[in-house]
Amino acid sequence: MDFAKLDAMVEQSREEMIRTLRGWIAIPSVSVQTGEAGAPFGAECRRALDLALEDAKAMGFSVRDFDGYAGDITLGAGEKTLGMLCHLDVVPAGDGWTKQPFAGEIAEGKIYGRGTMDDKGPAVAALYAMKAVRDAGFALKDSVRLILGCDEETGMSDMRYYSAHTQAPDYGFSPDAEYPVINIEKGGLGVLLTQELPSEAGRVPIYEMNAGVRPNVVPGIAWAIVGTSVEEAEKSGLAVEDLGNGRVKLTAQGVSAHASTPQLGVNAIGLLFAGLVQIGAGGETIRALSECIGLEGDGKSLGIAIEDEESGKLTCNMGILRYDGRFLSVQLDIRYPISADEEKMLGQMAMKLSGARIGVTRLSGHGPHHVPKEHRLVRELIAAYSEVTGQEGYAFAIGGGTYSRMMPNTVAFGINFPGDVDTCHMPDEYVDLDKWILSAKIMAHAIARLAGAEQADE
Repeated sequence: MDFAKLDAMVEQSREEMIRTLRGWIAIPSVSVQTGEAGAPFGAECRRALDLALEDAKAMGFSVRDFDGYAGDITLGAGEKTLGMLCHLDVVPAGDGWTKQPFAGEIAEGKIYGRGTMDDKGPAVAALYAMKAVRDAGFALKDSVRLILGCDEETGMSDMRYYSAHTQAPDYGFSPDAEYPVINIEKGGLGVLLTQELPSEAGRVPIYEMNAGVRPNVVPGIAWAIVGTSVEEAEKSGLAVEDLGNGRVKLTAQGVSAHASTPQLGVNAIGLLFAGLVQIGAGGETIRALSECIGLEGDGKSLGIAIEDEESGKLTCNMGILRYDGRFLSVQLDIRYPISADEEKMLGQMAMKLSGARIGVTRLSGHGPHHVPKEHRLVRELIAAYSEVTGQEGYAFAIGGGTYSRMMPNTVAFGINFPGDVDTCHMPDEYVDLDKWILSAKIMAHAIARLAGAEQADE
């Protein structure tokens, strides 16, 4: 295979790729559930999909629109189909930007904007990788399909709709994570812990508690309003605010992180519970939650600290705490390895917390996604990565989730390189232009290796 010709084709498209990406970035395509025919995720996602399909059609590819849920762009008509799964929806820009989030500003070799890394930048790179393969004259035994969804950030209902209305690819990859190859995505389990808890359950009454917005984030702040003196409250080791009338607000300051990597944060709920135990607030319930979960991120004291060689350790995050003086609820986000059993984990948690009469309820969940390292898909993607970068490739597991788990024989593949800062969902999100072009080359090599009529040398 003449891979040098592929690389040259990508380089020739550099300026065109930048123009295309800037056009896509200009649309603030935050997914909003509207239920509207043809635009189920709002007008901006509709615009983003229209533009992407128009650009691909102008490049000579065949395109399809699946009622605004998703679209696809196809090269060739082979016996099987290689899928590349990307999304056009983005998270809200949020605060803290020093660049315009939808301007596609270029500075110091980077292009800035919401979606540059997650996931419009990878989608454009995948599109031009297809173009490079075609223009270089590579014969294909399998067709190549770039699938563009509009609801990845808020539930992936787009891929469920897509799969219900057309045949899924036979194999593929999603450039929506990291290199080299992510062949395992851990299972996910959402758990609700509940109890009717009188304010006066402990020596010191608790009137209210609150922490967290989403279960998949390690909460950075947690607070409680208790009935005690300032002097007594200070024994908790937490920040103390005198509210008057015998009430004090206790605040725990932790460090926020993603629930899939709780070891990178400090859970403020765990800190709050430890402080409440110190002053005798919350009685047996708060003590049990502190002792069985506390600051642990691996579920050890809950009896669910499972680990295997292929997919690593289980993670457990207390993400949301609510208490109104009568009813207590805590939401857990658990990411578990391929060797774990969901029913056994739920039973173990229920047993550990039964002494404090804390209810354990399954809220949501999905099983692990696993493509064996020996699979041809994984081997060829590693080879494509290695031959372009000169770096050793390998497969590994993550606790997060991508479109990969929505399709058979699919893995995550790029585009963040090992050791690089991940700017997804952050202010001043950007993609390094040289590494972005490198990713397009890697994907072109991957297409040629996987779908090419001529087999690459092993």
